Amino acid sequence: MIAKTRHITRILWIGAIAVVVVVAGVVAISLTAASTSSMRNPTAITVSNVSCADGWLPPHSGQREILVTNAGSSVVDVTLLGSKNLLVYGELEAMAPGTTRTLTAVIPPGRFRLGCTYSENATVYSPIVTVSGAAVRDAHPYEQVTYNQIAPLVTKYRAEVAEGLAVLATDTDRLRVVADAGQLDQAKQAWLVAHLDYARLGAAYATFGNFNNEIDGRPNGQPEGVDDPSWTGFLRLEYALWQNQSAATVASVADQLDVYVHQLALAFTEQTTPLNDLSLRTHEILENTLQFELTGETDQGSHTGLATAEANVQGTATILGVIAPLLKKGEPALLANLRTELFLLAELLTTYQQPDGTWTPVQSLTQTQREHLDGAIGNYLETVSPVPDLLEVPPEASSP
Repeated sequence: MIAKTRHITRILWIGAIAVVVVVAGVVAISLTAASTSSMRNPTAITVSNVSCADGWLPPHSGQREILVTNAGSSVVDVTLLGSKNLLVYGELEAMAPGTTRTLTAVIPPGRFRLGCTYSENATVYSPIVTVSGAAVRDAHPYEQVTYNQIAPLVTKYRAEVAEGLAVLATDTDRLRVVADAGQLDQAKQAWLVAHLDYARLGAAYATFGNFNNEIDGRPNGQPEGVDDPSWTGFLRLEYALWQNQSAATVASVADQLDVYVHQLALAFTEQTTPLNDLSLRTHEILENTLQFELTGETDQGSHTGLATAEANVQGTATILGVIAPLLKKGEPALLANLRTELFLLAELLTTYQQPDGTWTPVQSLTQTQREHLDGAIGNYLETVSPVPDLLEVPPEASSP
């Protein structure tokens, strides 16, 4: 399952991360502590709640440092842009109030401006300035994605989710029928089919709102834990089936699950999917797989965490297929690497499915097997980490 919040997390499995965002060899940027500078022509600017580097003096072309101080009261992203706001030459993310950091970028001759995007998503721009000097060869800006580029892809993905919800509703109908009939062995099989249907919809979880918790919520944080009456959904049903609760309890939970799924399928047409969700979920789905499925945290007795992980890979591959045209245009090598790593990860997970259809429990993995799986997901997460920034639609471009 994937966390419901939209905040961008950055590869938690490797520990503390740097404040450097390196976009797959496309942008020559390094963000360092603002201290003694050995670079030539440093430029100091100040941003605040109401202004973005007013009166800044442009440096000459070349690799240059821009010393940025956030004198405002909001967290701000500072971006060095071409004058038409499409090409990004350098970026400082999440500058806290009262901090000073250094943006180092390779700047060719031409017209530029700075953009300041605040935590409230408002963006303010500096005046346009002209950089003069000799031509440079190692300035490699990346192009910001526009609304008109990403919106059709979100529409395409939503159509696929709608199809997936229809399949899910059919499978939870069958699950309800066998559960109501007291056929618990058949209910276990039907539960896994339907649960994997839902696991493949990972990019849409934030769109689903409260339905996600009702359909696939964990007992964590419930006042009475696994006995809390407000705990519902797939994992609650898993607990009832594999912890040998009564057939009446199984039937009641299955009936409620089926109701929630059908309600979601109807509500989905009116729900909104934020434009940046697709690129975020290429990273976050498997990050949460690493955190929840591969630790056994979500296992309520079925020991099918690796099956869920495989479904999460399939869901990630679906999103990657949708956004592939944009990546192919600007980052074909990155797209090829992501496809390869997802394929290898899926192949690895498949080896843990037994001939009878059951799956090796996460708890039974050897240390070597666990390290191999963690490493395979970790490699993908590292490779995919630039994608949310490469395909991020700026706040001012989030509508036509």
